[in-house]
Amino acid sequence: MRKKYSINWENDEVVSVEVNGVQYDSPDQIPDPDDRAKIELLMSDSPDVDLSLPASPPGLFSKIILAIFLAVAVLMLAISVISAINTGRTLSKEKSAPGNVIDLVARRDQAGKEFYYPVVEFYLPDGSFKLVQISEGSWPPAYEKGQSVTVLYDPEQPLNARIKSASSTALMWILSIITGALGVAFLIATLFVFWMLKPHPAKSQEE
Repeated sequence: MRKKYSINWENDEVVSVEVNGVQYDSPDQIPDPDDRAKIELLMSDSPDVDLSLPASPPGLFSKIILAIFLAVAVLMLAISVISAINTGRTLSKEKSAPGNVIDLVARRDQAGKEFYYPVVEFYLPDGSFKLVQISEGSWPPAYEKGQSVTVLYDPEQPLNARIKSASSTALMWILSIITGALGVAFLIATLFVFWMLKPHPAKSQEE
């Protein structure tokens, strides 16, 4: 025998349900779980009642992505600015002194490629002598033994010296350049995502 189910509404609210003519105040009072499931299914299919779980706000995932991109952009730009300030301070403190390349030390990297690191000697204004192996290596060798060079050094830490050259100066700015470029890229991506999330008015069509 096919059962009959009905739902009684009043002001868009369920006031009672019926199963084969037996009335209940709510689906929870229905003893048969199959009947209770049928009633709840009918209630969920009704256009006037929404029993679904609350959905996530529209565009929540996009907003999370937007926040992440913005945070990365701010972080990268902050690192770039701090690094640039520190590099500028280091360059402003450097002093120059004439020096000579007295040796070239060969080293291999993890890939087995050989690089040559110059060892320079120079004198400080107080007459003290310094011998330093430069941290910047190259292949082929950028310098020769006995070559005269200009040495730049920190008066407080004279062993942190370098040979004056465009490449050594560029290396000091490399962190600022890379993080700055990444920051700008993420900032552009953030603006693009924001533009995509922003509602745009529909274009009117000419008749």
